[in-house]
Amino acid sequence: MTVFKGYFRTARRNFYSLVIYIGIFIGVCFMIQASLGKMLPTEGFSSYRMKVAVIDRAESTLSEAIREMIEEKHDPADVADDPQAIQDALYYRNAEYVLVLPEDLEERFEDGRQAVERVTVPDSVMGFYLDMQVNMMLNQIRAGMAGGLTKEEACREARRLSELPGKVTLYDRNGNAGQLPPYNYFFRYMPYGMLGSVIWTISLILMEFKRKEIRRRMLGSAVSFRTQNLAALGAFLSIGFVVWLVCVLFGVLLYGRELLPDRNFAWYLLNSFVFMLVALSLGYLCGIISNGPQALNGFTNVVSLGLSFLGGIFVPIEMLGKIVAFSQFLPTYWYSRINEMLGSYRAVKGEQLRLAAQGIGIQLAFAAACLAVTLAIRRAQMQESS
Repeated sequence: MTVFKGYFRTARRNFYSLVIYIGIFIGVCFMIQASLGKMLPTEGFSSYRMKVAVIDRAESTLSEAIREMIEEKHDPADVADDPQAIQDALYYRNAEYVLVLPEDLEERFEDGRQAVERVTVPDSVMGFYLDMQVNMMLNQIRAGMAGGLTKEEACREARRLSELPGKVTLYDRNGNAGQLPPYNYFFRYMPYGMLGSVIWTISLILMEFKRKEIRRRMLGSAVSFRTQNLAALGAFLSIGFVVWLVCVLFGVLLYGRELLPDRNFAWYLLNSFVFMLVALSLGYLCGIISNGPQALNGFTNVVSLGLSFLGGIFVPIEMLGKIVAFSQFLPTYWYSRINEMLGSYRAVKGEQLRLAAQGIGIQLAFAAACLAVTLAIRRAQMQESS
């Protein structure tokens, strides 16, 4: 009991570290929520509008039809017909896409060549979306002319078709019109707050107990090595539980009306609690191998930010690309997979239940492996010091 109280006394001295990391996590959640409120539609489906600049060098019936279609479906941007001006507009995001209608547009179109030119932000996914719209309109004009219409009539018919609204039916799996509920994003970023606060606090506590005079007193005491480890584990579990509880209560405070009635609320709690155990095991390991505050600061940032970026916390899993092959070994990856599944489905059953069980099992296995390695290292350190 004396060892247990000693850990808590040390934890109280590092209270502000906990507050700082949890405050950063809450601040990130507020910023993400604010940006989502501007980006996502309030209800139903809404097509994406890009900032598009059209440089019309042809000034023909065909170029006019294309320009009118672009101005109707997207937000027009004013860019001068100059390579440097185009580059500056794309760099500063004053335009996301620059469509150039060359002087020989009519000849290219009649010969079946690439009729238009484009300059866009590198690797822009939405650029392909606008390419499709332009190509579809050109194909409709060609089809109209092949059917006996004049070029002017085919352009008018293509414009009429482009104005027709598409019938969109959203597959509503979660009761949120196909969108993830707002509290899902809160739980998505929770691992970063827990990793930073728990690793830093626990590591600082362990560094206090690694001081030579304290270590010698503990070695010479009547308390066995096993009892000391159990006291440490109990204290760390209590600290981790407090951090997890504070984060959850803050989420309930923000999203209580939507979160509490959710059928998956218990799964959100279980997934985040299991990850708290992962954070505790990593904090224990970092505290054992750290030799000073500078090394500890490096470990905390590398582990918390590295796991967050590579495991789907800060970067969506679908955007990780080939890194996913490595990310599957990380606990944050499985936490993110479960969290995304909880936001996408109303009930966890069948394939979703298997994914949840697999992800939670892998997180627990990771925590157990870290704990085993940490205890082995600590035993070796105490034997060397004795």
